[in-house]
Amino acid sequence: MSAEFLYKEYQLCFEQLRYYDTRHSDLLKYSFTLTSSIATAQFAVFQVLGSTSNSFYAQVFLSLIVFMATLLLFLGMLSNRLYFVMVARQINAIRKYMLLTEAENFKDNQLYTSTNFPVFKLSSIHTLQLIGTALISSFFAGSALFGIQMIIWSQAHIWISGVAVIVIGAAELILGFLYLNSTGKKTADEAVHKAY
Repeated sequence: MSAEFLYKEYQLCFEQLRYYDTRHSDLLKYSFTLTSSIATAQFAVFQVLGSTSNSFYAQVFLSLIVFMATLLLFLGMLSNRLYFVMVARQINAIRKYMLLTEAENFKDNQLYTSTNFPVFKLSSIHTLQLIGTALISSFFAGSALFGIQMIIWSQAHIWISGVAVIVIGAAELILGFLYLNSTGKKTADEAVHKAY
């Protein structure tokens, strides 16, 4: 195998890795910007109205839109994590190969050479960001459900919204982590392109 090809592949993979890391942070920023601005707008409307009313609870549509948007951002962060890990594994594979074949006398390697690390890693900052995004998303789902209850029945049970937050947040996280665990065990072609 050409060392020149591997060197170029290594460089390009590092560029991709930086791209996916930046993209993950950008998706998180979009999520925080969206949710904080909508929450601020809802609070401002509440202050203008002076009290809760059916007009205030009509903001349920904003909460639904934010829930859907943050859910899509969460899904984008999930797929981004998968791509990030696949590229990191490629970098590690090239580094390991080059250390064994081109630099066999270099014995003091301090960087990674593992290619079988999991996509889902509880201690990863990406995982913590995914958890935070799922929680924010589920809070907006609960807020929307609270508003729907007020519009339909002119009263709301906070426990129903609370249960919805827990169930939706748990569903997002469990399904997301199952996705990462199942795709992370496959090759890049199998995981991303479904090629077998």
